[in-house]
Amino acid sequence: MTFVASSFWLLLLFALLALLLAAWTYQRAMLSLPLKVGLIYLRALAFFLTLSLLLEPMLQFFSEEARKPKLALILDNSESMTISDNGTRRDSLLQQLISRYQNLLANSVEIHSFSFGEALQERQLSDLSFKEKYTNHADAIATLNRISAREKFNAALMFSDGIFNAGETPLYEAERSPIPIFTVLLGDSTSRKDIVLRRIYAPEQAIVNTKVSVSAVIAQQGFAGSRVEAILKSGESILARKQFELSPSEQSIAFEFVPKEIGEAKYTISISSLQGEFSAKNNAQSFFMRVLKNKKKVLVITGLADPEIAAIRQTLNRSENIDAVFFTQKTSSEFFEGALNLNEHQDADVCFLVGFPSASISEAIAERVFGFLNANKIPVFSFIGLQSSGAKLKQYEPILAINVGRTTPADVLDNNAFLLPTAQGQSFVAFKPIASLLQTAFQTAPPVSYLELNFQPKPTSQILWKLSISGRATERVALAIAQSSGRKFVTLCTPQFWRLSLSPDESVRKVYEQTLIGMIEWLCAKEDTKRFQVSTSRKLYDEGETVFFTATLQDELLNPVSTAQIDLRVKNKQTGETYSATFERAIEAGVYQTKFEGFQKGDYTFTAEAKESDLLIGTASGIFSVSETSAELRNTAANPETMRSIAERSGGKFYTPQTFPQFFDDLKQEPSFQPVSIATSSTIEFANLWQTLLIIVLCLSAEWLIRKLNALP
Repeated sequence: MTFVASSFWLLLLFALLALLLAAWTYQRAMLSLPLKVGLIYLRALAFFLTLSLLLEPMLQFFSEEARKPKLALILDNSESMTISDNGTRRDSLLQQLISRYQNLLANSVEIHSFSFGEALQERQLSDLSFKEKYTNHADAIATLNRISAREKFNAALMFSDGIFNAGETPLYEAERSPIPIFTVLLGDSTSRKDIVLRRIYAPEQAIVNTKVSVSAVIAQQGFAGSRVEAILKSGESILARKQFELSPSEQSIAFEFVPKEIGEAKYTISISSLQGEFSAKNNAQSFFMRVLKNKKKVLVITGLADPEIAAIRQTLNRSENIDAVFFTQKTSSEFFEGALNLNEHQDADVCFLVGFPSASISEAIAERVFGFLNANKIPVFSFIGLQSSGAKLKQYEPILAINVGRTTPADVLDNNAFLLPTAQGQSFVAFKPIASLLQTAFQTAPPVSYLELNFQPKPTSQILWKLSISGRATERVALAIAQSSGRKFVTLCTPQFWRLSLSPDESVRKVYEQTLIGMIEWLCAKEDTKRFQVSTSRKLYDEGETVFFTATLQDELLNPVSTAQIDLRVKNKQTGETYSATFERAIEAGVYQTKFEGFQKGDYTFTAEAKESDLLIGTASGIFSVSETSAELRNTAANPETMRSIAERSGGKFYTPQTFPQFFDDLKQEPSFQPVSIATSSTIEFANLWQTLLIIVLCLSAEWLIRKLNALP
């Protein structure tokens, strides 16, 4: 401890001057000697402190201590550590090594303990569970590198079996490590007698009733030449089976099957087990596939016979991707194709209304069709015909892209109206395949007709075509599209549009065909943004693993909603057991989370409802599966190559349990791992201390009080 000032002699001089000045001021005071001496010292101290502040005195403290080097102890907490090698579990071997050398480690280093599986976490050995389902060495080393920059570790010591099944290869992160990583291999690297289904190659999507190929990669140890059977299943249904002979090296087997149902489904490939296998749990794997429709179903409901019907039928039948179902009006309540059983067509992707509702159709059927389309939210393409009724079209306005301004019988502009594309129409996505032909085709296209029903665009409509009458462009709507509440609508306001299909000009015929086919594609296209979505972090989980759910919610303007209540219900398809939870309030704008733990093996479905002020604003559903087969058990042999490479790339060394004692000698020779002497200093500047001013004020105040009590001026 050292006291530093500008000049020791000046301080001494200030002390003498303060003492002399104080004594001089009290030389004639009639006071007792003790009281006079006390007053002199109070004033002298106040004078001295005031004068000494001019020299900015300070008090410095110096200390020095030897700090132990810092060691990051990295422990593998994955499920593969529970594998037994020659009767000894790897986690037990880890605990034995740490227990045996704990004192030696503590005496030589400052230990900071971490565990890792999917991620690196600060954790003591006693807190390890050895239940993590994935091992990501690369992420563990990358996280360690970031922590090391803050904590100033000198080295790391990693205990692991070297098996990693998540993330990238750890070698790149090991090269970037600022500290050497010493590695200890736990487990036997000798392959056991086992059959392992390593991976499955399958498409994420398939078409219903279309052949699909999937393949599985199988490895074996000790069973070369043995015959086994592979089975492909969907639920309890066996889709395909194949017997084959195990080869000495990895081999691939392929299955072909035809999915019969639309939607997301789980499939499982399993290999029969043999006597003497290390584990039968790694003989099976599951995968998910979404099965889509093979054709778009178009429901066509027409008025009375019209050439437009034949042109539409011919165009749709030429497309291999469209399955068209026609109902052509025969009388006011009958159709040529038979009874109009709408319940059989709830799966329709699009509905064409051709001259429907006509003036002659019964009110009951018109209302039934309208109710069916609304209830099933089917996109609608309406073709206004010469027999269309303005009054009935008015009732259909909610599923039209235009408003009907007149409901009384209308005049017909016949053979005098020509189609004229707008700027929006020329660039509209449905016409992109013929964009280069569109302008020329309309110049040579035959005339169409028009009903004077005062059609007006809706606020949400886009006008793609208008009419040109007698060579003059008008604002009359010919073709319009609209979107409302997630549904799409197209309305063609020009009867006798079929004339384009009979044009001698090929480009004009293509316009007719693309108008129908392109609009079907646009009407069927789903919006990219679904306002309420719930998903699991993965589709496949291991038994007992935590299943995380994330929900996102937006309002109609796609603004995030953070105040909703979202209830989740999960059901085990095999046992029927259900689980319920409520999502936690949004952790960020419009994002909610919840989780379940301890699901047993099985297939699960989930449904979620989002409510705000008791009003239902969205539903979502999905599936996932829980398997007893852990990814940690698909490869049971310890991986010395990974552990050795991590050590070499980072500048550390590789050990086995037998050679681990050598670690302590190697550590002493590591240049970056020597004890460090740390000098610390602290300074007290009296000029900046409020206590100094307080002492001066107290001295002067005490002196003044004593003088007043003794009647001194």
